[in-house]
Amino acid sequence: MAQHSVRETQTIVGARMRELRKARKLTLKGLAERTGLSVGYLSQLERQDADPSIRALNVIGKALGVGINWFFPAPPEQDDPDADLVVRAEHRRALRFDSGLKDELISPSLSGQLEMVLTTFEPGAGSGDELYSHTGEEAGYIAEGQLEVTVGERVIHLRAGDTVQFPSTEPHRYYNPGPGKTIMVWAVTPPHY
Repeated sequence: MAQHSVRETQTIVGARMRELRKARKLTLKGLAERTGLSVGYLSQLERQDADPSIRALNVIGKALGVGINWFFPAPPEQDDPDADLVVRAEHRRALRFDSGLKDELISPSLSGQLEMVLTTFEPGAGSGDELYSHTGEEAGYIAEGQLEVTVGERVIHLRAGDTVQFPSTEPHRYYNPGPGKTIMVWAVTPPHY
């Protein structure tokens, strides 16, 4: 079975967002007030007319009482007897963001203490202009390309083969200055998605 396409991922995010918002008996206006996002933008996300930013999906999830992992597509059905321990490359669940960033969940489950995410950054892609934080700790390994990581007041430039590790409670952001794509493997505890 193939990975979910970009359109399928958008549809899943929009449909799940609408479903949960309605289950919480919230209007788009009410969700806008809780998130600080515009009604128009939220409507575009629900209609699949826009990709979310990481920050937007994070604040929407918090406002609706779920983590970002709730927006990942359901794992594909498979006959792999090792699916509880292994994620095959063709069965990764993915989210795409408006900045040109793609996160693929490479942990078979988010029920443990650790999550692993494979992130592909197109040139210029990043987590957004604003620093954000969450509970836990994270570490990342640059497999290809380069990345600028801001942790608090520090700006760190990473190249292929470099790693970074920091408490997730420190405000942080990341950005691919280009010119090529960057591929990074993240380990996060506890699971943030």
